[in-house]
Amino acid sequence: MAAAAVGKRVLDTGWLAARSTEVALTGVQLTTTQPPAADPEPAAPWMSAAVPGTVLGTLLKNKLIPDPFYGLNNQAIVDIADAGREYYTFWFFTTFQCAPSGNQHVTLNFHGINYSAEMYLNGLKEVLPKGMFRRHNIDITDILHPDGNNLLAVLVHPPDHPGRIPPQGGQGGDHEVRNICLVEHLQSYAITIPPQSDVEYTIPPLFFYKPNLWWPNGMGKQSLYNVEISVDVKGFGESDSWSHYFGFRKIESTIDDSTGGRIFKLNGEPIFIRGGNWILSDGLLRLTKKRYMTDIKFHADMNFNMLRCWGGGLAERPDFYHFCDVYGLMVWQEFWITGDVDGRGIPVSNPNGPLDHDLFLLCARDTVKLLRNHASLALWVGGNEQVPPVDINKALKSDLKLHPMFASSQASDSQEKHLSEEATDPSKYLDGTRVYVQGSMWDGFANGKGDFTDGPYEIQYPESFFKDSFYKYGFNPEVGSVGVPVAETIRATMPPEGWSIPIFRKRIDGYIEEVPNPIWDYHKFIPYSKPGKVHDQIELYGHPKDLDDFCEKAQLVNYAQYRALLEGWTSFMWTKFTGVLIWKTQNPWTGLRGQFYDHLHDQTAGFYGCRCAAEPIHVQLNLASYFIEVVNTTADELADVAVEISVWDLDGTSPYYKVTEKIVIPPKKVKQIMEMKYPKMKDAKPVYFLLLKLFRLSDNRILSRNFYWLHLPGKDYKLLEQYQQKKIPLKIYSEILVSGTKHQLRMIVENKSTKSVAESIHPASGIDLGDVSGSHSTGKETTHDGNESGSLWRKIHSSLGVARTSDNLRTLEVDGTDSGIAFFLHFSVHTSGSSTAEEKYNDTRILPVHYSDNYFSLAPGEQTSIDISFEAAPGSSPRVVLRGWNHHLDHAVMI
Repeated sequence: MAAAAVGKRVLDTGWLAARSTEVALTGVQLTTTQPPAADPEPAAPWMSAAVPGTVLGTLLKNKLIPDPFYGLNNQAIVDIADAGREYYTFWFFTTFQCAPSGNQHVTLNFHGINYSAEMYLNGLKEVLPKGMFRRHNIDITDILHPDGNNLLAVLVHPPDHPGRIPPQGGQGGDHEVRNICLVEHLQSYAITIPPQSDVEYTIPPLFFYKPNLWWPNGMGKQSLYNVEISVDVKGFGESDSWSHYFGFRKIESTIDDSTGGRIFKLNGEPIFIRGGNWILSDGLLRLTKKRYMTDIKFHADMNFNMLRCWGGGLAERPDFYHFCDVYGLMVWQEFWITGDVDGRGIPVSNPNGPLDHDLFLLCARDTVKLLRNHASLALWVGGNEQVPPVDINKALKSDLKLHPMFASSQASDSQEKHLSEEATDPSKYLDGTRVYVQGSMWDGFANGKGDFTDGPYEIQYPESFFKDSFYKYGFNPEVGSVGVPVAETIRATMPPEGWSIPIFRKRIDGYIEEVPNPIWDYHKFIPYSKPGKVHDQIELYGHPKDLDDFCEKAQLVNYAQYRALLEGWTSFMWTKFTGVLIWKTQNPWTGLRGQFYDHLHDQTAGFYGCRCAAEPIHVQLNLASYFIEVVNTTADELADVAVEISVWDLDGTSPYYKVTEKIVIPPKKVKQIMEMKYPKMKDAKPVYFLLLKLFRLSDNRILSRNFYWLHLPGKDYKLLEQYQQKKIPLKIYSEILVSGTKHQLRMIVENKSTKSVAESIHPASGIDLGDVSGSHSTGKETTHDGNESGSLWRKIHSSLGVARTSDNLRTLEVDGTDSGIAFFLHFSVHTSGSSTAEEKYNDTRILPVHYSDNYFSLAPGEQTSIDISFEAAPGSSPRVVLRGWNHHLDHAVMI
């Protein structure tokens, strides 16, 4: 028989599972004389297993439990605290081919087992020690069967003390169950390893001349290099190899003297942090490379630059960190201490933290080794809203002390002196390149002292985020709000009784209390009102009639709420704040708490509010002062630019227009430009639209575009309900590229309003703001009654950078006779099937889909280009659908 090939094989298919109490055989019998049969189908009690995954994931795969994420199904699943550990102790079984020869060695590696296990291979037993956050490596060379046919069984036991959430403790529900560079160096080293021994060898330092640096999202390219280490045995050839992508970058983190907030520097450049709290991709651990890629790309698409792996979750699989490397998401990695279950609740749970401190530290050290080579990893944090017990905290501080090369700019004099006396061999440090902070509200986060000074987690007036009094401290690790998804997701994840919208109960003080149905309540719905503090933000648009109306109005609020949150924080960039992390970006199940995309991977409008607000160069309206501001988070000065300001009313006219003088914005600064005076004008309309454009004067290229819907003080948005009846004509061009299952589209949407802006006044999307003589009309402010004519509008559009109509473009005309804003347009992608069924809702959406923008609005004559990409099975006949506030019918492009 030929020798087994050198390499690695992943055992993630062909597994069977069975409840241990239903299997009479021993592990020895299962892996010798009486293995379970899998062909054609496994016989009870054996079933096909979901590996990697959880026991619940396997039971769900075999339809032995209802989908715990659907409606109230989770309440029907027996909890381990009630059933006992044996009920969820399971056998897992598989077979594999491997026959080493000569001096070859084979190691069986388990990335993680929750919580302990007994492994049987060809009749021999190996006990795997406890610990969810640790890897197991077993040399199985001498256990493998000579003929290459191997039988493997693993008996997996749940945690020794599974426990339950205290009646008044914990949140419940949050955790329910690009650029790749070429080889620069090739080096070889001769070493001698005695028989039956291990040798630690440190590779001498290598010099790289001006390598491409790794930068966070929005600051530059994410240049990655691949390091490959192989071991060649003299006379036998290659024995083993290991490879890993890494990036050249230096990360520093200190407490900012002026703000008190923690500041991060990458390659010497301070980075203003705008990111989110990451819980877990899927509560049943159905984690795939494709799902991770979608998750991380979504965050990059929102222009975020940091993800905090929350302490109530887990250390993710390497694929998660790889895609953070690829897309430039810095990672705040927390260890598994959280106030939700450690030291809080009635009664107090685990007052001394983890039950087994030595095991915790073993898992922590192994996790550091697993993750430390990722360029995206920015810092280690001891716990969420809690510090580890004294002994664990002391050990982590020692283990994660900085190497002198990285300590000089981040440590106090006493620390630096201490560290300079240590060995400088980097291999002697567990990490040595990143700081360790003991808790999420300590040392530059929240008030820095551990008091509960993060949050809040509820609906706010959008203007509140811009007020100096909203938050006191320099870096807020958690601030959150609402997150209702689109109506299709509600229908797809809940039975019809969950489709009823909250009851709007008006209180004696005039505030509205939203009372959700039991299913929404179980799924942790956050209301869009806060009686006594915030009036209902959905009711501002008119009382919702049904689920579709409620969810559409919720998307308006989602967009405005999260755009304001990030714009408000950015308004104080470096003067008061160093960063903010939103609680939270996604849910590991079908929750209704704050989120930017749901568990099915459909984005809310809040996703695009964040994408708008967090762009590196941005023009915005300060909703507290009504001054227009320009944000420059980059390291380069922004010169030769101006801002175009246009107001649009519900009649399609533009009563206010201005183009500023040339302005200059220094790097990493926010500059106040001018007051937006329209609301103070005598004839200001109660509801109006504001369109801001930051453009370069030299070529009229638009650098930032921001569209607001606003009302005068004391008014509301109810006039927008009437605006839904407006029939705004649209023209949609589509360019389609299909390669196998991958679909890429460019959709060009144009507002074809019959009343030209020249009749109203000026450009909504101008690229040539000059008059006939060629001089620029900058620094002048004008107001109009809608009867003027002019030539400016005829001089625009050529810089939008979109493809022009050609033979390969499909065109769709949407009839309409009204003039005005095409408001809150949004694309979705569907199969050709019907969206309704008599017995159960038929969700026709194709998910996930990546959109370059969505939930957008177009002024008369304006056009925009939206790139769409997704995968669809052959024969699914996808159709791209456009809907909007005043476009209620599906405008579909068939593919």
